[in-house]
Amino acid sequence: MDATGSALHSAFVGGFGPYLKAILDERGLPHLDDDTVQAATEWLDDELRTLLDQPFHLQDRSPLELVQQAMEGPTGALRAAGVKAPLRDPVSVAALPGDHYGLAPASSAALGEEAFHAHLAWGAAKASALAPLVTGGRPVLLLSGDLMDRSRFEEAVREVGLRLATSSDDGLRPLVAFVDLKHPDADDLIRTLAADGVEVIAYGPHVDSDALTRARTLGAQTVLARSRLMRAITDHLPRRT
Repeated sequence: MDATGSALHSAFVGGFGPYLKAILDERGLPHLDDDTVQAATEWLDDELRTLLDQPFHLQDRSPLELVQQAMEGPTGALRAAGVKAPLRDPVSVAALPGDHYGLAPASSAALGEEAFHAHLAWGAAKASALAPLVTGGRPVLLLSGDLMDRSRFEEAVREVGLRLATSSDDGLRPLVAFVDLKHPDADDLIRTLAADGVEVIAYGPHVDSDALTRARTLGAQTVLARSRLMRAITDHLPRRT
């Protein structure tokens, strides 16, 4: 494990317990016994160490995914105690169906400032290590006004060693473009990029069938419901060969 991996491991494991206590308080849920919290923390410790000990190109999961999975134990304990789960919005349910109590963090920032900055530093190191992916500096383009979507894309793109641009004025032809059909400039951008031979992945609410059909007509190669894309952003990103 290199220095950035070690710092990430320390910050994530150190921030896990305090985050869990805080999110239980925020959700109005009962505190868990020390054994449950300790077991989840030890699981995260071991799994993160195993992941970060591998070379970057062999790391098939993200550190944040492991933090989210570490919530399975606490979630199971709450369910076993008969604690009623709060209502969750459909997007959250689709993204993390097993997260019944909404404990899993959507961003490393939830684990504290140290964890967030360690995650950024590790992501930058991974991006540098994976530079042999021939991109010529070309970015992944995202057109979306949704700040939560941007955060999810930033983490996903960073995990695979690429960079994200949120403006077509970046100056470089994007590797792939993700276009939120709710954005007012969506149609024009899809048309322009498709004509330039850029792979366009359009997404929107699954109930808006007219918008999804229109995106195909304008030239988008792939059209997905937002909930489906958010579950697996990295599946649609360029990979090392």
